[in-house]
Amino acid sequence: MELKTLPVALVEELQEQLGRDKVIVEVSELEMTSRTCIPYGETPAAAVYPISAEQVQIVVRLANAFNVPIWPVSTGKNWGYGEKTACYPGGITMILERMTRIWEVNEELGYAVIEPGVTYKQLNDHLKQKHPALWSDSAGTTQFASVLGNALDKGRGLTPYANHFECLCGLDVVLPNGELLETGGGPQSNNNVRHTYKLGVGPSIEGLFAQSNLGIVVKSGIWLMPAPECFDWAAFEYTTSDEKFGAFIDDLRQLVFRGALRSHPHLANDFAMMCIVSQYPFDLLDGARCLSERAMETWRKQHGIARWTFGCGLYGSPAEVRFQKQAIKRVLGRYGRIQFVGAAIEDNWHGRLLRQVAPLVNRMLGKSDAAIEALVPAINLFRGIPTDHFVRQVYFKSHQQKPVDDIDPARDQCGLLWIGPVVPFASRHVMHALTLAKDIFARHECDFFVEIIVESPRSIILLIGVFYARNDPADAVRARAWYNESRDAFLKNGYPPYRVTTMSMPGSLDRNPVARDFLRTIKNAVDPLNLVAPGRYGISAQTHQDTASQQAAKLEQ
Repeated sequence: MELKTLPVALVEELQEQLGRDKVIVEVSELEMTSRTCIPYGETPAAAVYPISAEQVQIVVRLANAFNVPIWPVSTGKNWGYGEKTACYPGGITMILERMTRIWEVNEELGYAVIEPGVTYKQLNDHLKQKHPALWSDSAGTTQFASVLGNALDKGRGLTPYANHFECLCGLDVVLPNGELLETGGGPQSNNNVRHTYKLGVGPSIEGLFAQSNLGIVVKSGIWLMPAPECFDWAAFEYTTSDEKFGAFIDDLRQLVFRGALRSHPHLANDFAMMCIVSQYPFDLLDGARCLSERAMETWRKQHGIARWTFGCGLYGSPAEVRFQKQAIKRVLGRYGRIQFVGAAIEDNWHGRLLRQVAPLVNRMLGKSDAAIEALVPAINLFRGIPTDHFVRQVYFKSHQQKPVDDIDPARDQCGLLWIGPVVPFASRHVMHALTLAKDIFARHECDFFVEIIVESPRSIILLIGVFYARNDPADAVRARAWYNESRDAFLKNGYPPYRVTTMSMPGSLDRNPVARDFLRTIKNAVDPLNLVAPGRYGISAQTHQDTASQQAAKLEQ
């Protein structure tokens, strides 16, 4: 599989078919392109930048002719999961970021049809200018991330349309033989419901292309949210004792079940919040590798940050929003402080007054200016408006200050590693998972970063992460050891991850061998040469299963 250089004939053909500016073979550019935040990385032999589905088909057919693997990515801004790097060395990295066409926005039925290079910013700007009656959901990552790329990796947002993959409907997929597949079960190129009805006739196959290597998605419909008649935003801070946190989790679940909480908030612990509002307090380490409980308390009080914090959007008619506010105040008021400050983003007298008064109130509560500055970007995320304000946290330990713009943590060699086990939304499970995570953090002397993401009324995602020194080999080994133990411990306890990093992909289905072998059977049928992203999410053709297993074993070390 490893190809450090491509056959000259293949490079020439790619340049002829795509254009010389869309084919990169210079080693320095390839190294920069394949940089990651995780303690792992592989360099391709070439990177290509197709601008259309037809050019994607050309690359796939050439890859078949020359037996060269392709690793497709959208914009590759999934920082902390693997970015643009493949799970094997060499081959061609296909970057779809120049496929930026918005084909259609159907305001009546609430969907758009877009290509994988369309970013959250591009889609949001387009809607605000031409279709303000529609909102697009946005992940909390950079505004320049791919809408489709995030959805296909099962990424999450914050509004009622937070389940991004479930909002995809009607995919165009380039198969490993170069053919173009249209999902939706109807007649090809003549199906009026391909972007409104997910199921189609026969087996529903869209799921085969999420976290997958069975094809390359080059276009998709995505459902959009009608702008609500009324919007507000609640900021909640948990201020009561730790002993009541389990009861709080169960009450939070009931709010979601009853429809009083319609958004999908991220409940951040104190360290996760401090990453946003401060730089790492090395002066508080006192010779240790991570902050002690006393150091965290000192740091937290400097900025007025609670043990746990979250924001949530309220949507609907005025009566529906009043119901949501009443329920949230009645239930969550037992556990902490609630402020309804959604009007702060409105350009009217109420909004202007709130923008003046809220900072004064928060300063009286001991909050730093940095915490106050995060208010408007946070509110806007729950309106589907993307921001780079929060992704700047990746720099808070590795750099002296966070950048204002031109943010690229992989390029800038920030060390970040995520894992997100899915946990039943019940206090006994959530408290067990938190204890499990905290113990592993302590054993590896890592600061405890956790967010509890409301996935549904039945499940949460426990997003945990480590910031480390990317270019310090010893620190990278420690981060990797933390990751391996966390992954194994959560799997052992029945909490599988909702997505995985590139470095753990080859063996990611080994604990479910029946599913792995079933998908391998499909891979054998559609991609017998194993050319499209071999090993991605544990799927490889039969002829390469030994190679994939060896690579997985290598990554475990």
